[in-house]
Amino acid sequence: MKLSLSFAVGCFLPILLSGTKVSGHATGSSATAASSGLPPFLSRAAEQRRREQKEAPPEPKILIQEYELWEPQEIRERVMRWADHYSDFVHVTTSQDAYGLPTAGGATDCPFDLNVTGCLNYILTIQDYDTHPEGSDSSNRLPEVLWSGEVHGNEQVGPTAVLEAAQLLMDAATCEAHPRREIRVKDPAAWDNELTRAQTCRQEMKAYDITDSQRQWLARLVTTRRIVIVPTANALGYFRKVREEDMVDPNRDFPYDLTKPDECMVTVAARTLNEVFREHMFQLSLTFHGGMEVVGYEWGAPSWDQQDSPDDTAQSAISTAYSRYGGGWSTSAPYKHGPMNDVVYPVRGGMEDWAYAASWDPERVIQCQPTTFGGYPKEKTTYNNSTLRVFNMLVETSNKKIPNKNDLGTSLNLLDGQSEGNGHVARNIRLALLAADLVEPYLSIVGVNELTMSDDIVPLARREGLSCQWTNLVSIPANSGKVTLQWTVGGALQIDATQILYAKWSDIPEDVLDCATDDAAGLEAYMKAGSPISTTSGAGRFASGPTEHFSASIDISEGFQPLDKIVVIAKARVDQSWRDQGTKVAPNIPPQSHVVNARTDPSWRHESAGKVIQGRLEWISIPLTITIRGDSSEIETVEASNRFGRIDIPDTRGRAEPSDRAGPTKTEAIRPGSTPPVTFDPVTGTEKLLAFLVFAGITVGLAVGARAYLREQARRGRRTRVREFIEDPSAPSPGLKFKKKNGGKVGYNDIPDHTNGEVEMGQYTDVV
Repeated sequence: MKLSLSFAVGCFLPILLSGTKVSGHATGSSATAASSGLPPFLSRAAEQRRREQKEAPPEPKILIQEYELWEPQEIRERVMRWADHYSDFVHVTTSQDAYGLPTAGGATDCPFDLNVTGCLNYILTIQDYDTHPEGSDSSNRLPEVLWSGEVHGNEQVGPTAVLEAAQLLMDAATCEAHPRREIRVKDPAAWDNELTRAQTCRQEMKAYDITDSQRQWLARLVTTRRIVIVPTANALGYFRKVREEDMVDPNRDFPYDLTKPDECMVTVAARTLNEVFREHMFQLSLTFHGGMEVVGYEWGAPSWDQQDSPDDTAQSAISTAYSRYGGGWSTSAPYKHGPMNDVVYPVRGGMEDWAYAASWDPERVIQCQPTTFGGYPKEKTTYNNSTLRVFNMLVETSNKKIPNKNDLGTSLNLLDGQSEGNGHVARNIRLALLAADLVEPYLSIVGVNELTMSDDIVPLARREGLSCQWTNLVSIPANSGKVTLQWTVGGALQIDATQILYAKWSDIPEDVLDCATDDAAGLEAYMKAGSPISTTSGAGRFASGPTEHFSASIDISEGFQPLDKIVVIAKARVDQSWRDQGTKVAPNIPPQSHVVNARTDPSWRHESAGKVIQGRLEWISIPLTITIRGDSSEIETVEASNRFGRIDIPDTRGRAEPSDRAGPTKTEAIRPGSTPPVTFDPVTGTEKLLAFLVFAGITVGLAVGARAYLREQARRGRRTRVREFIEDPSAPSPGLKFKKKNGGKVGYNDIPDHTNGEVEMGQYTDVV
């Protein structure tokens, strides 16, 4: 009888919940009813009481992903699926296809890699291929970052961390890219569809504890950088769960501080990384290991023991930021950090010092002549003056090379350095993202008077010519007087000086300023400085001390007329202390890395493999255009035009006019998780009694049915669900393990792939 009741209630559960997800998120039109699990008319009554009593609606439930280490086959299947699903943002290849390298291993190794003997070495490149087409000038100038998941096969935190970080980036970029402005007039139906998708995926990311500002930050990283990921350079070792590749240590296999030519580039792992470095000019790189909990930087070779590198000041500052943002928890302190010779141990032939110094310290570089795998051309270990000037930092992720699952962490408050869900995977996701942030400075104007700006950088949107005159635009009444601007500075640890500059667009030569430049050279001759309101220097977001938010005002009452277009930029000089050096520097030369010189030396210019790094002292934001309206009506508004349409926001004296954008106006903002007003008749006494009886009768059944349903979902298993996702292109994305933020049992949540746009998850807040 008990089994029959459970089965009956379990079958009836979807009807009773009217579109409710097991996680508590609503998918039907009555979001509050679904999320509460109550019959609809009871929920309407509760909603009416809340409105009458001005109670805030309940906060949306937070879903939590519990991290698990990825198996080798899972890596292969997921990255190949990404290549199809995120083709605008990631390209996937192997070192065998890209560079003609052999595979390591035999017939029983990596059987999931089809049509080969041994293990393939996968390479992912994350880039906004629409905004920066391959081979274009903008693509060639993207700052480059490398994430190496592992070179020791039994040190297995890194591959999961870098791939989870990649998933997060691609989800954010896909979410932020839509709806596309250009289709709004051309194809209204497509616009509506993309708008629904945008709203859905934003709500999904919020459900997994990613805020709007965090999502926009992640999307910016995708569309303004190139991130290359080699999740398992030692693919054979990862498959076998052993340190070496066929008994050879890949992290002693690089041609720096070695003497025997036949003892380097022996492994496919080292050759894979060598080929990747030769094709790029990375500025920052992370190479993940295990067995300790340390962030180590150069020097790490015996020849430089007890000496500081020429870039020690910057390396120390960046490693400190890694440690701080990574954080710790009850059983693991924040990462210790320092030179590898001090905090780890010296090694010859290490990847770290090779990537940092092989281009400028050729005396310690040898040409490799290995005999394994039919040999390797010695010319490929002759390096130009540009390729290898990388901060390639070693991250020893955990004392256990393969930690317990309970120590890997969760997605709860993932992007907060003080995360409650911290663990070995969680904190190294943050380290990877921080490397992508710090590779190049950037500025963003985030406020005009009381209007909060967003989306000055949008994935899949070209930024060229004067496009920002209509894509990054606000209009203000003619009698506005002084206008207040707020801006932020990212990609830096110390902001030495920052200010606002402005002028008429018509006064700026087109060859001096366009909508894609980030170079401030020569602008002072055409622009005026705003009046500072805040401090003009301070700490960056990831540095020690409070983060500074900058503000200044500009006066449009003098020199400007109605219909004028004003260009505004924020400018900054950052991290100039990185050129400082101590007394133990060896060799005794100035800083040699790209990342230091790119922001401190305007004469620094390097080209290699088609890539370009040009140094500069000052960086600027995407230009903001302010148009002066020809009226001074009593109802004064600030309007912003972006890809969602026009935004109407009142100034301090006015009120909002009607808006045609997606979502409510600022004065009508809806709280996350709330629903639109529901119109219905008051609940009568009879209805209340009936409702009580119905509710009492089904409560036990609902509880039993829900439990049975969750048990069945859990029984299916995460990897079975992943396999369904991989094999069936129309399948929803795999369910992620979740538990309620305030406790509760673990279950599984089915969230459809956010690219299909078919499911609405309740009422949405402002998506702009």
